[in-house]
Amino acid sequence: MLRGAAGAALGVAVGSTAVAAGTGAASATPAAATITAAEPHSWMSGLPDDRTVDDLSIPGTHNSCATVGGPFDTAKCQDLSLPDLLGAGVRYLDIRCRPIDGAFAIHHGAVYQEKNFNNVLTECRDFLTANPGETVLMSVQKEHSDASAEEFAAIFNDLYMKEQGFESLLHRESDRLPALGDVRGRVVLIAREPGIGGIDRGNTGLLAVQDEYELPVAEKWARVQEHMDAAASEAGSTTRLSVNYVSTTTGETIPAPRNYAEELNPLVETRLNEEYDRGDRPVHGAVLVDFAGTVAPGLPAALYRMNEPG
Repeated sequence: MLRGAAGAALGVAVGSTAVAAGTGAASATPAAATITAAEPHSWMSGLPDDRTVDDLSIPGTHNSCATVGGPFDTAKCQDLSLPDLLGAGVRYLDIRCRPIDGAFAIHHGAVYQEKNFNNVLTECRDFLTANPGETVLMSVQKEHSDASAEEFAAIFNDLYMKEQGFESLLHRESDRLPALGDVRGRVVLIAREPGIGGIDRGNTGLLAVQDEYELPVAEKWARVQEHMDAAASEAGSTTRLSVNYVSTTTGETIPAPRNYAEELNPLVETRLNEEYDRGDRPVHGAVLVDFAGTVAPGLPAALYRMNEPG
C-alpha cells in the first residue's frame, strides 16, 4: 500500500548528513494527525491512535546494544548508545541476553556489552517517560548460553517483571499486533524465547521476517529489496509486521559488520529517498540496520517520514 502523493514537509534532513530536527512534535490525536515537523525523539506522537504497528515504517537496529567490539571489533554493530538510538528515531530494538548468575547480561556472541537487561529496560522507560507519545518494539532472545528455556523464562518473569517492577512497562499480549493508542509509553515485546509472553517471533501470521545473515552484499541487497516490496504490497491487506534485517556477514573468520553497513545502508537510504521524492509512501515495516544514525546517518529519518500522510 502506498500513502499517495507527497504530503506535508516533515522538517527533517535526509541523505548524507545527520538528521536536522524540526520545530517540534505534534501531540497524539485520534484523527487527522500528521508527523509534520516531527523530531526524531517524538515522530510517533503525531500519528493517529488507531494506526497499528504493522502499518508503519519503523527504523530498527540489529544487535542494538552491541557497541563493544571485542577482538578486531568483530562484535560491534552500533556506534550510538541505546538512549541515543532512541533519540535518533529508532523504535525497533534487537536485544540479546545471556543468563548468568540469575540475571541477564547483554552480549553479542561471547562479547559482554557492558550493559545488563535492567539497564536496557530502565533506558527504555526513561525515554518513554520523557516521550509518552512513542512506543518501542523490542525483540528479546538468548545469546551465548546453553541455559534452558525454563531458566531463561524464570529470570525474565521473576526478576525483571516481578522483583524489579518492569511488568507495567512491557506490553506482552501475544495474539495481535497493537494499535499505537494501546501502547504509547510502553515496550511491545517480541519474544524469541518461550514462556515470557509477547508476540512469538516465529508466528508467521503476525510477523514476516527476513534475516538471511550470511550473504554477500549483492545477494543480501536483493533479499532486502524483495522484502521491502512484499511489505509494501501486503500492507493494509494483512495484520503482519514486516521485519527486514539489512545486516549480513559472509561467514568469514574475522567479520566486519561496519564494512557491510557502509555498502548496504546507503542503498536503503537512497531507495527510500527516491520513493519519497516520487510522492510514494510505501509501508516498509521494521528495517533493522547496523550502525544506525552514523553510517548513512539520514536513514532513520528517511524511514520514519514514510509514515506521513499523502
